[in-house]
Amino acid sequence: MKKLSILTAVMMLAIVLASCGKDYSAFVGTWGVERIDYYNVDYWGNPIEATMETYHFTPGDMTDGIDLVFRADKTGEMRDRSRDTLFLSDIIEGDTILDTIICPDTTLITQYTYSYDSDEKILYMNMKVTHPFTYRMEIDFIDEKTFDYVNQYDVTVEEGYSVIYVEKARMVRYSTETRGAKSKPVSMKRHPGSVFSNY
Repeated sequence: MKKLSILTAVMMLAIVLASCGKDYSAFVGTWGVERIDYYNVDYWGNPIEATMETYHFTPGDMTDGIDLVFRADKTGEMRDRSRDTLFLSDIIEGDTILDTIICPDTTLITQYTYSYDSDEKILYMNMKVTHPFTYRMEIDFIDEKTFDYVNQYDVTVEEGYSVIYVEKARMVRYSTETRGAKSKPVSMKRHPGSVFSNY
């Protein structure tokens, strides 16, 4: 009986420790991009206004929106309908080398897995692309239907100083019954290494 009690206690402790700080349920659902900011930060981590680029979207826009779908099994997909041009490298078609393809009305789907540490408020997204990459995003839940994330996607050294590149996005949860109205097309500059423009 004593061994059974000790075994039960050890199993309960293992379950509690495994579940600590790992609340995935807050993300399950479909989230649409409302706003994306790209900028550099100063020494203290504050955005440098002169570097700010802002793009506005309508969450749920089925023509020009971007969605993140989080499933309960910790898999998901990004659905990007905002692209009208694909940027390629050294694709040869006949005698022609292509580096762009014009493709209106296209949805690009990127699969990913994710994990969330609710104690640290860090979301990890493992993108399943040609060169798999894990994004580490700081999460700030505004409410149960809105969160912001901050993703430091690149650091370069210029003239002895580190230049830090940041992507910040606001995500809004919506259901397929409450899709947003169509927004005007967004022409977003590419930011290699970022979540939403790394093509």
